[in-house]
Amino acid sequence: MSLLLLVFGFSRLAAAQNPSQIARQAQESYQQGNYPAAVQAYKKLIAAGYHNAALSFNLGNACFRAGKLGEAVLYYEKALALKPNDEATLANLELVRGELTDQIDHTSAPEWWDWLLQPQWIMRPNAWAVLFAVLIWLGLGTFWILCRPGSKPWWLHWASRGILGLSILVLAAAAFSYWNNYHNPSGVILSKETTLRIGPEKASPAIRTLHEGTKVAYLDKIGTWDKVRLSNGQEGWLEGKSTGRIR
Repeated sequence: MSLLLLVFGFSRLAAAQNPSQIARQAQESYQQGNYPAAVQAYKKLIAAGYHNAALSFNLGNACFRAGKLGEAVLYYEKALALKPNDEATLANLELVRGELTDQIDHTSAPEWWDWLLQPQWIMRPNAWAVLFAVLIWLGLGTFWILCRPGSKPWWLHWASRGILGLSILVLAAAAFSYWNNYHNPSGVILSKETTLRIGPEKASPAIRTLHEGTKVAYLDKIGTWDKVRLSNGQEGWLEGKSTGRIR
């Protein structure tokens, strides 16, 4: 599967350098096969304060072509955090994961839970809020009709109950999406190779060796060490400099 390159625009200019010019340089470098130069140009835009799904997607593409698998996974994940349903990003992320050294099995959680946690099913919290607001207006409109004098069709009573139930489900989904986005931090291993240890020090016994591109969930932090959980449920400590945070 070939990688896709998205073209994006900017609504503001940087004081020191035109961001549109940097973007063109990045795209030209990518198209010419100079992937390290494309990576550096895209990172300049991020350092200047530009953050959007297209930029993260493009940077993920450049990192993958440059052989930086860990960073490719990181920026694809960042793109999905901003645009969870993007098919191109999901496809490219799956492509990169097939190249990783660590092929870690998922924990034995129920299949429906793993399915629910897939990025394409998790809308951003503000999207859930809009959907909930629409349902509330529908519910208020139905309630107003029911309160008016006169007989009402039987289906209207069931519709009002359905809207109420759906509103409760959407509210719960919005709360879950908010929790998943802001209270469940995750990251990606960027070091070519690092060691998962029992405790937060180099003298601590090793649990296993991990490689770039492996996704982790952050649980705790002591000094420069992060306590993490792998997708198979295994927990341990990593040096903080070996990972990059998705959000």
